[in-house]
Amino acid sequence: MKKVIKYFVSFAFLGFFLLSAAGSGDSLSSDPDKPLYDDAIAIKVTAESLIKKTLRDPDSYQLIEITPETGKLVTVRYRAKNGFGGYNVCEAVVSCDEKKMTLISNSQ
Repeated sequence: MKKVIKYFVSFAFLGFFLLSAAGSGDSLSSDPDKPLYDDAIAIKVTAESLIKKTLRDPDSYQLIEITPETGKLVTVRYRAKNGFGGYNVCEAVVSCDEKKMTLISNSQ
């Protein structure tokens, strides 16, 4: 019985940790002192994650370009599958500050 409780507590702790680490748009920057809007890799990864959450088929996402790669407002052009199985070219505008990124608009 003690083993069952031990495993339950362990899995509950692990699940809580994974859920809290998932976040909603927090910085993925490797340098915590660097603002998010100055880190091109963190912008790309975080913006793609925010956009994929809104797609019908997230696996169909294909990046075309990010303009500009750094800055407080970033435009992401991408292709994604529509409801009929065809692909549309879409554009999303993302705002980022020092620690967080927000999806402002997404034309699908």
